[in-house]
Amino acid sequence: MQPDRVVRSSPGAIDTGNLLSVCREGEVLNRTLLREMLGYFIDENRRRMATLTQAVSVGDRQLLSRTAQALRGSAAMLGAGRLHDLAWGIELDGADSDLQTLQQAVVRLAGEFDAVVTSLRNTHPDAVRE
Repeated sequence: MQPDRVVRSSPGAIDTGNLLSVCREGEVLNRTLLREMLGYFIDENRRRMATLTQAVSVGDRQLLSRTAQALRGSAAMLGAGRLHDLAWGIELDGADSDLQTLQQAVVRLAGEFDAVVTSLRNTHPDAVRE
């Protein structure tokens, strides 16, 4: 990651305010919809993390960049700022950085994804399934 890019939030930080507003029906939280959306976020991004690991191991920079971009968008929608910023770094650096640097970035991203999942479990234990 280049020095002019700053990671803006602490590990695992999430802001699910927008997600919760989408899951409200009037004043009532639709817990089924929340559970579905969080489950989709976790499942899809687990798949994306596996794809990122594979892409960096074989040096597929296009797949690495595309997958990081998808994960970045997902993180933005959830309000996971640090996850977003780390994915953005991989997306932007994918074409130019050496593979060892990219591999380290993917490891950092995986650690942050795990921290976000833990935060989701702690914040919405009835909505996050395992």
